[in-house]
Amino acid sequence: MKAEEEVALRQLQQELDDNFKSIFDKYSSNGIPLGDLRDEINERALMEHIPVERMNYLLQRADRDADQHVTFREFSRMMTEDLTKEERTFFPRMMRTAIASLIPRREREDFIANYNCCPPPIFIPLISAVEIAVFIVYVFDLKKNNIETTSTTGVALYSPLVYKPTRRYEAWRFLTYMLMHQGYLHIISNIGFQLLFGTTLEVVHKWWRVGLVYLLGVIAGGLAHSISDHNVSLVGASGGVYAILGAHVAAIVINWKEMNYKCLDPNEMQDNVCFGIGRILLSAPIRLAIILLLVVPDTSVAIYRRVTEPAANKIGVTAHLGGFLAGVMLGIVILKNVNTLTWEKTLGWVTLAIYLAFVAFCCLFNALYQGYPPTDWTALA
Repeated sequence: MKAEEEVALRQLQQELDDNFKSIFDKYSSNGIPLGDLRDEINERALMEHIPVERMNYLLQRADRDADQHVTFREFSRMMTEDLTKEERTFFPRMMRTAIASLIPRREREDFIANYNCCPPPIFIPLISAVEIAVFIVYVFDLKKNNIETTSTTGVALYSPLVYKPTRRYEAWRFLTYMLMHQGYLHIISNIGFQLLFGTTLEVVHKWWRVGLVYLLGVIAGGLAHSISDHNVSLVGASGGVYAILGAHVAAIVINWKEMNYKCLDPNEMQDNVCFGIGRILLSAPIRLAIILLLVVPDTSVAIYRRVTEPAANKIGVTAHLGGFLAGVMLGIVILKNVNTLTWEKTLGWVTLAIYLAFVAFCCLFNALYQGYPPTDWTALA
């Protein structure tokens, strides 16, 4: 009889490993919040086979360290040591239903639950590496022509990658200008910003969404520059960088409630002070304040200098603005919305229509406006 009991327990442990461990792995190392598990069992009326007092006792036994969380190890001990033989026939199935239901509900309610590195950030590190490689190639190419690259100077305007108003018919330039930079400070600042804000965006929204917003933001920045600065060439990834910042604003708009999940809950602070503080720092108002503190002063100073010192200042202000607004508009429809509401769907269609209308207007403007410098039809070297 004892041997049969040991075999049954080994089979139960194998069943727990196969059916429950992967679910627990989706939570933090603290385990599943005991209160959430109890609420889910009550809401799904899963206690028809077991008295309430017995269920509360078992859950309390599961939380052996009394931290209000149940880890997989604690759960396994409860299942193998505290259940009767009869309870083992239905209890695992009941608990699997409750625990599995917690994952999608938690991801819909709690934005932080959507952070994971599967897959890891891909697009932003890759495009950053390409931009650095192109910069290094042209540093050496300029050096062959006795032109030194400094912190603020040094760009190969002869490159087929640069946006030039005289060669607007080469449509690829509206995208490839992002690969060129003028001086070390230009590329360092752009790479730094997009790695900091782009990779964090990829952790939730994944590389294909972030990559699409980035590239469409670059195009929007190039088009905005082309209709406002008719005689000025354009280089730099700022359109993409500002699209990333705009995408953060879009993510805040469509996930406002989920980003504020339990951020002021005193129980959250009592259970884990560091995690509670982290929730506050990652809440929607704090995120929005950080983005606006970066964008508003930088853009305001650039616009002021552009107006007061037009001859000395050649910053592509409209490329920044175009990228940022594209990030906001496209982010609403492209980025992950953890709990989609009807008004958010409507807003997404509206912002997508505005973006497409803007692109169409810019294309027509480029085709019909007569104030551009004469077109350079010479073949590329």
